[in-house]
Amino acid sequence: MTSKVTKRLFETLITDVSAADANAQDAGDIEGVGVTREDERGNEYRWVKNAESAAFAAGDNVCYDASDINAASFMNEVQDPVSNDLMLYAGVAMGAIPALGFGWIQTLGYHTDVLVDTPGTTAIAVGSILIPENSVSALKYTIASLAGAPAACAVALEAVATATPATTGTGKIACYIKGL
Repeated sequence: MTSKVTKRLFETLITDVSAADANAQDAGDIEGVGVTREDERGNEYRWVKNAESAAFAAGDNVCYDASDINAASFMNEVQDPVSNDLMLYAGVAMGAIPALGFGWIQTLGYHTDVLVDTPGTTAIAVGSILIPENSVSALKYTIASLAGAPAACAVALEAVATATPATTGTGKIACYIKGL
């Protein structure tokens, strides 16, 4: 029995981004917002629109908007993590996605440059669970109870030493990520 698999060719690399065109709605949407792809190692990516008025840097962590959860476009737009959306972790920006522009986020798999906070008191060990942080593009490690916290979004694959004082969003480490 032969199975038929449709192969899709993409116009962009996973690090490519596209600016929005102010003169045409969704101009700059090269791949078709919401489209997903997988690489040869099983990593998964989604082409999304940046809903923010500021750009994302490569390695920034992004979330979906909880207020759009019932909309057809729910998983098409991403924003900075904020308290109401922390449980809707989308993934990691692969390139510098312009304000209101388009680009790829990684939603699943091994990523070498995930933005994390440098802890002040407890080092991040390999295998530590990292979660989104309110109003910050970095993931954080917490040893406090995770009851009521967002689901695990990343597992640290590198250790991060402590720093005095702790710093927000200063380190990039390898992680295994799992967004929606």
